[in-house]
Amino acid sequence: MGKIKSDINILDLPAVIMVMESSNYLNRLEAKQFSIFTQKFHYSVSKTLTHFEGYILNQDNCKYLVSFESATNAVLCALQLEQKFKYVTPKFDEGNRKLQIGLSAVDTTDQKAGNIDIAIAQATQMCEVVKDTLVISAMVKMRYEKENKNARIDAEHIRTLKSRELEFLNQLMKASQRFSRYGSPGLEQLRATLGYSRSTFYRYIKKLTGKSPHLFIREFRLKRALQLLHDRRGNISKIASETGFKNASHFARCFNETFGILPSRYARQVAV
Repeated sequence: MGKIKSDINILDLPAVIMVMESSNYLNRLEAKQFSIFTQKFHYSVSKTLTHFEGYILNQDNCKYLVSFESATNAVLCALQLEQKFKYVTPKFDEGNRKLQIGLSAVDTTDQKAGNIDIAIAQATQMCEVVKDTLVISAMVKMRYEKENKNARIDAEHIRTLKSRELEFLNQLMKASQRFSRYGSPGLEQLRATLGYSRSTFYRYIKKLTGKSPHLFIREFRLKRALQLLHDRRGNISKIASETGFKNASHFARCFNETFGILPSRYARQVAV
């Protein structure tokens, strides 16, 4: 995800980028088998995107990257996708099937191809990190309300990130990813790098993710470990060390507590 199709014209930039994810790496194993749920989900998504004139830039079994010329179409499409997802999700599997959607506006005042990449990064962060199901940027909200003079975004169903929240989220993820290249991101390292007071730093993370900073960092490390296992980037001991866990047994315990499966079993499933 993140590479846009080459036929996007720099002079015809989309207004809004949508990133939609229907499951994490754990559930993608099943999705690869193209289950009945997956078939119904993709069929429903395809019809909905066509109806709201969404253009698919990239997709896989569980994730869509879509552009829209209209903020109205993007928001209404997202709401309908959320409703249809609930309809096609088996009742017994609701705990494992979760939909996350992020909408970010492309800066069309300065027509540069890089603006699309910025919007994709923002939408991805909102989709993957923020606790709410449907999250939009303040710019998307502004454009939607400009296109619909008598309408307002329903705050009960749609989370709108303020500009300073989006800036904090971007800084947090960039710093976390940078630290992760050299081992585990530490809480105080992150806070000092971002330049926020301890109270502000903790408040923002809790408000955006619904998690304490300590839990956010732990899950960030575990999600990175999950991806490394998924990509077969080393054995369990090596991955545990690279993601900041003191030993393989501690890593396995934390992994199992978070994902409900031992890393050794997950690695075997990925290899099949």
